[in-house]
Amino acid sequence: MQNEQQKNQRDGNMRINRTGKIADDFYVLGHSAVPIYLLDGPAPLLFDAGFTGLLNLYEKAIKNVLGNRTPAFLFLTHSHWDHVGTAAYLKEIWPEMKIAGSLESSKILDRSGALSQIKTLNQGALEVLRSWGVSEVHEGAFKPFTLDVTLEDGQRMEIEKDLTVEVLSVPGHTWDSTAYFIREREILVAGEAAGCDGVCEFLVDHEAYGASIERLAQLDVEILCTAHNFVFTGPDVRTNMTRSLRQVGEYVDRVKRYLKEEKGDPDRVVARIKSSEWDGKLLPKQPLAAYMMNTKTRVRTIRKHLSDLQGHDAL
Repeated sequence: MQNEQQKNQRDGNMRINRTGKIADDFYVLGHSAVPIYLLDGPAPLLFDAGFTGLLNLYEKAIKNVLGNRTPAFLFLTHSHWDHVGTAAYLKEIWPEMKIAGSLESSKILDRSGALSQIKTLNQGALEVLRSWGVSEVHEGAFKPFTLDVTLEDGQRMEIEKDLTVEVLSVPGHTWDSTAYFIREREILVAGEAAGCDGVCEFLVDHEAYGASIERLAQLDVEILCTAHNFVFTGPDVRTNMTRSLRQVGEYVDRVKRYLKEEKGDPDRVVARIKSSEWDGKLLPKQPLAAYMMNTKTRVRTIRKHLSDLQGHDAL
C-alpha cells in the first residue's frame, strides 16, 4: 500500500485509504471504511459521526490529536445511520461541541421511525465490525440527539480568521445531503455526494445527484473526502468526480435493461445487481442490510422515473 501511494504521489495523483494525518492539521480518523474527519486548529472541526460501534476508535483517535482540547463543531453530511451513529456520545464527551447540519437533517432526526431505523442498523453492524477485525467495538445502542446549529445552502461560517466553512446543499444521495468546503485549504468533505469506492451513490434522484456532482466539480478542490474508504487528492479529485458522474448513467441504463428483461420485477433486478456488485466484494464492505435497502431504493427511484416518463403502464 505504501509503495502504491508513493508511486501515485510521484505521478501527481493520490487515492488514500488509510487513517491518520493526510495534510497539515487534517486527519482521517477511526476506520478508513467509515471515517470521521478532523481539521485541527484553534477551533477544531469534526465531520460526520460514523457507526455507533466505532465510538471507541473515534474517541481515542480524536484525543490522540487534540489531547484535552474540545472540538468546536461536528458537521454532519446527512442523517443516514452510518454518519450520525456516535453524535450523541461525542456530545457527551465534549458537551461544549456544537452539532451542525441541515434543516432537512434536523427534521429527519426528529422522526421516531427514522431514529428506530438508525438504531437497528447500527446494532446490526456490530457483527460486521467484528468481521472486519475491529477489536474495540462499542456495544452501546445509538442515542438520539438534536442539532445545535441548522445550516442553509450557501451559508458561510467563519470559524476563525482565514478559515471559513461553506455549506452546499447537494441532493441526490438523500434530500438532506450536505457538503462542506473549506476554501482556504481546498478541502471538500462531500459524504456520498461526489461518489465513493466505485459505487453509484444516488438514492432519491439520479438527475439531482448528477447535478450535485457537476456543482462540486466547479470548486477548486485539492483534497476530496468521501463517505467511505477513499480520500482523493490532486488530479484524482477530478478523475473521481468524472467517473462518478459516468457511473450514474451506466447504473441507470443497467437497471432499465434489467427491468425490461425481468418484466418490471424490482426484486429480481435487485438480486442481479447484488450478485454482480456486492457478493464478490472483499471486506470491508457495506453491511448487507444497508446495501439491500439502498439498492432497493435506487431501483425503485429509477422505476418510478421511467413510469413518470412513459406512463404508469410502461413497465
